[in-house]
Amino acid sequence: MASPTGTQKVVVMDPDTSTQGVESAALARVVLVANQKGGVGKTSIVTALAGLIARPDRRVLVVDADPQGNATSSDLGVDGDRGRGLMMALQYGEPPKVERDVRPGLDLVAGGPLLAQVGALTATATQTGLDLVANLRAALAQVCVAGGYSVVLIDSGPGDAPLLDALLRVTRYLVVPTKDDDASLSGVELLALRYLKARQEGALVQLLGVVLFDANPRATARNGQVLTDLDGLLDGSGSSSFQTIIRSDRAAALDLRSAHLTPAELVAATAEQNKSRLARLRSGGKHRADRAAADGAEPVRLWSRDPSALASDYQALARELLTRIAGAESGARA
Repeated sequence: MASPTGTQKVVVMDPDTSTQGVESAALARVVLVANQKGGVGKTSIVTALAGLIARPDRRVLVVDADPQGNATSSDLGVDGDRGRGLMMALQYGEPPKVERDVRPGLDLVAGGPLLAQVGALTATATQTGLDLVANLRAALAQVCVAGGYSVVLIDSGPGDAPLLDALLRVTRYLVVPTKDDDASLSGVELLALRYLKARQEGALVQLLGVVLFDANPRATARNGQVLTDLDGLLDGSGSSSFQTIIRSDRAAALDLRSAHLTPAELVAATAEQNKSRLARLRSGGKHRADRAAADGAEPVRLWSRDPSALASDYQALARELLTRIAGAESGARA
């Protein structure tokens, strides 16, 4: 395989070869979290679920496919390679660098601004013979086989249509977060069109459902109506909206990102802070908060008083996600 400084490598796949069958098996539990509207909870859901599902004996991979790189730098607190590894995967079919154990059992392929070059690659792909989808499929399959991941969660950016189209043709499942405003729901409809096009062109991606994010848990009538409307939108897809709703908690949302915490970590950290003790719970020294603690820096002030309800929402969503994946696998076997 050529290096980035050598001749461009284009992976050409015959759909009938055993290689593609191996790759499909390796990518069998890859979940794309996407919406063509920004600010609807994609990154928060990816990193929260990954942190809850991952264990030392049950490994999870997060792929940050967003040029903003928020899952990498803000949520997980990792410097990363600014998306270089994913760009090399798309352009050359080379497996991207994996940041190991950013949390126990949780690995990361970093995102960042270098992914903004995907549009330019796509524009010249016909002339150069570049197949981004085949390259990405081959590279990600190698990473999945090497890591032995139980689940792979991909965070996508809202506006990079060429990269989103490639991801829809590589991943096995799709989860769509949305808020209850018209702009967010329009983003769901736009993504549905891309999803249907990918399916018509032979992609194996299957819609698992839509998640209502940043909702008022007391607005039961409003939430019920939104879920009903979403089910109507999904009619004919074989899927339905997730019953779990992720509540609005502004203080917790601020703490999760500024302190680079997962929901479970935030619950523990606020409990420690409420006891007037320093909250230093991360392990491995791989993210910036650990390094700040080692350098004697002041701990980040947490605004949350009790984020346990929000953490419980994410726990319920993780269970529902795994249940739906298991159901889809059972249906496929049947």
